[in-house]
Amino acid sequence: MRVFLTGASGFIGGHLARALAARGHEVTELWRRPCPDPARRVVGGDLRRIEDFASALGGCDAVVHAAAVLDPVATEEEANEVNRHGTVRLGHAAAARGVRRFVFLSSAAVIGSPPASGIARADTPCAPVTAYGRSKRAAEIELLDERDQEALRGLRVVVVRPPTVYGPGEARNFLELTRAIDRRLFVVPGRGHNRMSFCHVDNLVSALLLAVEHEAAKGILHVADAENVTLRLAAETIAAALERRLLPLPFPMPLARAAALACEVAARPLGLRPPLSRARLATLTTDLALDLSEARDLGYEPPVRFADGVKQTIEWYRETGSMG
Repeated sequence: MRVFLTGASGFIGGHLARALAARGHEVTELWRRPCPDPARRVVGGDLRRIEDFASALGGCDAVVHAAAVLDPVATEEEANEVNRHGTVRLGHAAAARGVRRFVFLSSAAVIGSPPASGIARADTPCAPVTAYGRSKRAAEIELLDERDQEALRGLRVVVVRPPTVYGPGEARNFLELTRAIDRRLFVVPGRGHNRMSFCHVDNLVSALLLAVEHEAAKGILHVADAENVTLRLAAETIAAALERRLLPLPFPMPLARAAALACEVAARPLGLRPPLSRARLATLTTDLALDLSEARDLGYEPPVRFADGVKQTIEWYRETGSMG
């Protein structure tokens, strides 16, 4: 199969590019900057100017769209320009050139407020609370809206929604949490009993391969590790892998919210990312787990367990000096 992959230079896209090639697929990768590996089939381009590389979509069987502007996004306009409009324009360009399958890497951030049960299915109503989540959700709606399918005629769309992704190569949210625990700067906010889903990058890649290869794949798929964990269990698992102990201090939610706001105020004049923000606190403390039924119906069986994935990730952090 011929696959066109965006985001190939990133954490998730890099893992997926290697997995697709290992399975015998012919992969064309979109890069915004020069690729250091001459053996890879690469085209240069930017999602803001799809016409510059759209011809490379011709003859492809599938597009996997993993590129995005990630949180924190400076403005709503920036998020929409790439994550919404760039995604939809790419879908239209793919359909116009006869591509049959479009796999969109979205995010569990589109869900926003969880249902009363705390378990989010693929059909759970969404109310995203960040610019990133809203831009991703808007792209989902435009790609899947049956009332506006003329420009996407013949294109089978699969939306894959992971939660926080971790694994070798990750250098954002999971690394920040790991560093904080390693430096004994992390205290579990609230009781820590809220459920969370994580997704090891190998588990996400296995789901994306299913989305590309399985004839029945369509619509929205939630993907994550096999087991949900509580915030406290997640923090304890990371601490154990680091051979650290969590600080046994109470951190009630009103104090945690005040601390997050203070971090934001202190970081803003310096142009720094705050160590704790209100949005990050909400992500950490919301009771939300993903229902994987639709992905499991296609045969999704995540190969990496959370505890094993944490150990592997921390080993990579240490080998590469990422812990700082």
